[in-house]
Amino acid sequence: RQAKLIEPRGPVLDRQIAQLQALLKNANTPIELMLRSDMETEVILLKVARLGRFAQHQLSLRPGVYTAVGSRNGYRDVRHTFTVNHGNTPPPVMIVCAEKI
Repeated sequence: RQAKLIEPRGPVLDRQIAQLQALLKNANTPIELMLRSDMETEVILLKVARLGRFAQHQLSLRPGVYTAVGSRNGYRDVRHTFTVNHGNTPPPVMIVCAEKI
C-alpha cells in the first residue's frame, strides 16, 4: 500500500507493484489437493487438521510446504512432505501405514 503512495512513480516501480500484487494474490489462492489412504490409517495434516481415516479426502490449501502423518496400531508411522504450488495441480498424496512392526 505504501508503495502506491509514492509520487512520482516510474515504470519500474509500477511494474514491481504489479508483480507484488500478483504474487500476493497467488499466495492466498487455495489449490485443490486429493489425499488418499486405506480407511485404516489415521491421517493428520500437521498444523492444519486431524483428518482421520478415509479412502480419499479433497482439501483446498494455500501454496506452501505441508507434512501429512499417518499412524496405525501395529504399523510404522509414515510422514509425507509435499509442496503445493500455484499454477499446477498437485498429484494425489497417498498416506498408508503398510510396514508392520
